[in-house]
Amino acid sequence: MADWLSAVVTAVSAAIAVYAAYWARRSARGTFAHTAYELARTLHADLTTGATAQARDVLEHFRSGTRYHDPGPDGFPATAGTQEVLEAYFALLWCFERILIGRRTLSKQQDWNDTGPAVAFLDDLLAWHLKGWAERWLSVRVALKAPGRVPDLRDHDSLGIFCDLVEEVTGPNEHTTLLRTLIQEEDDQGIGVTRGRPRIR
Repeated sequence: MADWLSAVVTAVSAAIAVYAAYWARRSARGTFAHTAYELARTLHADLTTGATAQARDVLEHFRSGTRYHDPGPDGFPATAGTQEVLEAYFALLWCFERILIGRRTLSKQQDWNDTGPAVAFLDDLLAWHLKGWAERWLSVRVALKAPGRVPDLRDHDSLGIFCDLVEEVTGPNEHTTLLRTLIQEEDDQGIGVTRGRPRIR
């Protein structure tokens, strides 16, 4: 009788332990999923609010010609305006870098922490922004490298990271291919390579 009772107690204890482990794991996965969605929302907010939103506004006005194109007394674009555009240019590129780091952090946990749905959620939020900026980036860059502005932009590392993000979220496209070709051509000529802060003429 004692052996039978001991066997029942052992079996029940084992069942309780398995059940507890199952619920602990399920609870942990739920916590990871919640944290993953919070990170996705934070990364999206980084792109669409605050200083990054201001940088996007500056670049849109610069690209469309509604601001930052009036010449100074020497006939070249005003240095102050060029500095503001330059700061906005790198502020947006560095935001894209933060997003890529966050997205890769989530992606690397998909197999064991259930972060896959949060990655898909983030990609859905980002896709149209990235497609739009990929289409516009070359025109912004060409205008910023114009005579009297910043001919040696030194943006290759950051621009390559932007292309990585676009391609990971939306797939390769003609715009990132063109930007990567441009980076390679400038690398071959020794221009645009990061060796310090870009200089305004």
